[in-house]
Amino acid sequence: MTTTKLKSSLFLLFIGFTLSALAQDTTGFTRLNKTDFQVSDAFTENADAVILRDSGYSYYNENMELIFLHNTRVNILQESGKSWGNVRIPYNKEDSLINIDAIVYNLDGDKVISTQLKASEIKSDTIEGGIVETYFSLPNVKIGSIIEYTYTLKINEWQAINNWYFQNEVPVLKSTYSTKIPSFMLFYKNLEGVRGLDNLERSLVKDSVMGEERSMVMETYTMDSIPAFIPEQDIPGGDYFISKIKFHLAEYTLPGEETKFLLPESYEELAFNWAGDPYFKQVYSRSNILVDRINQIYHKEFSPLKNIQSFFYFIRNNFTEDISQESTELEDVYKTKRGSAQQINMLLTKILNQAGFDAYLIALSTIDNRPTYPEYPNFEVFNHFVSMVRVNGQNYFIDASDKNLLFNMLEPNSVNNSGLVISRTAPGFVPFEFNFQDKEQTVGDFTISDTATVSGTLEVKREGYSVYNFDTRFLSSNRTYNDYLIETLFSNLKWDIKKHEVNDLFEGNKVIKEYLEFKRPVDSIAKNYMRIKPIVFNEYEVNPFPEKERQNPLTIYTPILRKASYNYTIPEGWELKKVPQSRSFALNGNKARFMYNSKMNGSKLTIEYSLEVDQVIYMSSEYTELRSFFEMVVQLLNQDIILIK
Repeated sequence: MTTTKLKSSLFLLFIGFTLSALAQDTTGFTRLNKTDFQVSDAFTENADAVILRDSGYSYYNENMELIFLHNTRVNILQESGKSWGNVRIPYNKEDSLINIDAIVYNLDGDKVISTQLKASEIKSDTIEGGIVETYFSLPNVKIGSIIEYTYTLKINEWQAINNWYFQNEVPVLKSTYSTKIPSFMLFYKNLEGVRGLDNLERSLVKDSVMGEERSMVMETYTMDSIPAFIPEQDIPGGDYFISKIKFHLAEYTLPGEETKFLLPESYEELAFNWAGDPYFKQVYSRSNILVDRINQIYHKEFSPLKNIQSFFYFIRNNFTEDISQESTELEDVYKTKRGSAQQINMLLTKILNQAGFDAYLIALSTIDNRPTYPEYPNFEVFNHFVSMVRVNGQNYFIDASDKNLLFNMLEPNSVNNSGLVISRTAPGFVPFEFNFQDKEQTVGDFTISDTATVSGTLEVKREGYSVYNFDTRFLSSNRTYNDYLIETLFSNLKWDIKKHEVNDLFEGNKVIKEYLEFKRPVDSIAKNYMRIKPIVFNEYEVNPFPEKERQNPLTIYTPILRKASYNYTIPEGWELKKVPQSRSFALNGNKARFMYNSKMNGSKLTIEYSLEVDQVIYMSSEYTELRSFFEMVVQLLNQDIILIK
């Protein structure tokens, strides 16, 4: 891979070092003039540098060797941008660096002064992973400089056209990538990111390849005025939203040879072929080693669903994820009770099938891998496997590789539109949907005393993904929930904890109920005045979305449901200065809803609220509305009870 800059590992690692750089079709440098140093301030606002031109060219020469040329030109705008003069070019040690050159331009009045890089200043090191890194530091780089460098690589792996990043960590004024490929090669091409191409040129040309003149497909992809990529929190898909194009060789027919098919034409074909592979065929074959265990678990008097749950809990609770498992045999996984996440779910599917259920292995792309499936299939799309079992026409999706997942629950990162059924008889996609919410219901009953204390009980019931998140947070680490309480609630010596219990219950699935009885001082007091924050453990003290705008889509991971009811008994001789404001509102399309209601009944103040968020992924155009929605939620949930005497 080659990278123009892209400091973070997010940009640096790709395809066994696929080139994520930008280039041009010549190694010559163009003479610059004064106007080349003038860039729009609006486009480069706050940037430490701007890439003026990035262009790349991949083509096959007459010997059927894959050649990559790269050229980039950068204008240094701030002191921090001078680091762009330190250039590093990583590539596979099997590749050949044919040539390299670089130059610095500085403006002296109306005159452009150029300084060429000396060959003696170019160094190379071999780094881990079989990667060679050629590097150099350009001389006389200062604020206002324009640096330019170019090089040519001969790629050892002739089947691997370089992927291409149009977007970088600084603004890019123009990025182009050209390819010239023999017509006997077919590449699938996937454009990723939120931007479309500004231009695509395609033509047929003739060129000499392998001793004969052959048809070549020439394509040039262009993007203009590309803003710097902002690595924001909670992006659904990691680097997917960085604007780029990826290439996958699907088939080729070398002269005089038969066609070699590397990728299927459809996802159904991919699933069908996978199911016929000896490794995956284990899922749908019988194993004598499982017979006794199946007879122990299966009970005729149980419903099909209850029996399926029994098999799920057996695998989930007794098998441990271990990526060091070297054997590919599921019988070895069963014997050692250890295997990869994929192997554990393959074993779960296998044991369900052998027990007589209609079970299938499902391949999926997690959201952080990529949030959508490309038009053209390729194997790298899929990075996780789960099990599906069908009962009375209903699909149940289960994942036994995560001990905190409930029955018919997928990890939030796995609920990504759909999954691919690995089957010879029914290959194809099946839709995913959230079967659970991150659900919490709270009931509080408190009495405010004349001596400025609040005492009473708080009950919290957690269901669905709230249980999963709770267990993942506390059961998957060395810290327990009591440790957390000691560090937070119990550390406040002014709180008198009378009783605290956390209990697991089973109501079709695991439910967590928490009971807390305590006495605490009011939040502030003055003569004939008390102030109380009524919402205990308020998770929305501040807006979870503080940024005013956003470049990339956002995920909140799961649907959310919060319901709460608080009763506060007002002491005799005191009165409520103002009843907290009641209000209800929703996002457009009813994607999220909030209701807050308060009322007095005699000496008792009742506050009830509910928050429901159904949509999980929001595009950047929806962000402002989402942020405003939660801003109002925060305002209402942080209203105080003000008592006067």
